[in-house]
Amino acid sequence: MQMVTVAIADTDPGRRIKLEQYLQGGPGIKVLANIMPAKNDIKHQLEPDTAVIPIDDVVARISQLKPRIVFVNLDQSIGGNFALLEALHRECPETLVLLLTDKSVREEQIIQALANGARGYLSHEADPFYFLKAVHVVDRGEIWVTRKMLGKIMDKVLH
Repeated sequence: MQMVTVAIADTDPGRRIKLEQYLQGGPGIKVLANIMPAKNDIKHQLEPDTAVIPIDDVVARISQLKPRIVFVNLDQSIGGNFALLEALHRECPETLVLLLTDKSVREEQIIQALANGARGYLSHEADPFYFLKAVHVVDRGEIWVTRKMLGKIMDKVLH
């Protein structure tokens, strides 16, 4: 079995570390660290807990590491009209994007993200088993979405 390299682009260090731990024990998975800039390098907006990382910095780091799969927090990808997803698709075509979502994400946002190049999505709260399974499924060229979401995507395609 060939190793699947995985990176995690999430500004929340707690979520990132938790996901790294889930994936590190997975068979055939190698987690690439240091995908996000150091905390000192992150530009803060008006709210002290809100960090903004320039898209170019994220894309440059991913381009350098060349992961097969990168997990991206959906909040980061929707800023600038899915500019991060478009930049990754353009600059890192061999890297496949899996979105990380939470309960505040609307289905329409997920569908738009999939239309902009994401290969699937998982909730931050998903069982660790599903993160491992999603990596292998997406690596094989398949998508990782719920059956309910697949139905909504098919409705969009057909109408």
